[in-house]
Amino acid sequence: MRARIRPCLRLAALLVCAASPVRADVLASVAGRLSLAVEGVRLADLGQTMVYLSGESAAAAAPSKRPVIRQRNAWFSPDFLAIAVGQAVDMPNDDAIFHNVFSFSKPNDFDLGLYPAGESRRVTFEHPGVVKIYCSIHESMSATIFVSPSPWFAVARPTGDFLIEGIPPGHHTLKVWNEKLPAASREVVLRPGEQQRVDIALEAGSR
Repeated sequence: MRARIRPCLRLAALLVCAASPVRADVLASVAGRLSLAVEGVRLADLGQTMVYLSGESAAAAAPSKRPVIRQRNAWFSPDFLAIAVGQAVDMPNDDAIFHNVFSFSKPNDFDLGLYPAGESRRVTFEHPGVVKIYCSIHESMSATIFVSPSPWFAVARPTGDFLIEGIPPGHHTLKVWNEKLPAASREVVLRPGEQQRVDIALEAGSR
């Protein structure tokens, strides 16, 4: 009888280990700096720049945190938001007037319809990509939502510095996005607990 129980216990232990999250001391990180190889132009002059991981190895559950874009003084606040695919965004109306938030950015297009002060609407973004949002009543209102394919992303600082933490070890594709620049990418292999340095020079024609 005991001989039969032992294999079952071993199997149960393996299943528990497989279901457990990766330990914090095993997780890796990527830090670096983006530079712009264009004379007379600073990276900060070109708007927000995203650094993120993509590919099959970057698949993970969306963060539970729910970001917010407010409608205040007939503006979106903030006017740029970075989230992970699968995350929902709350869009409360803090103004004393009606707003109608919408986007034509397929496949994340939506239309929340008119809603008054004190009410809020929620949108879940199921696809990675860039989403431009507007108000059908106020032409001056616009904002951008960057939907990362993974929860491992960072908005680069004006200096170009970035840090992405909590990454499972393994092979990843590190990508850079800026609306006004060609895309750039690097392949990285992260060991358990490693912080790898990756500096990337952005220039015309970089892929």
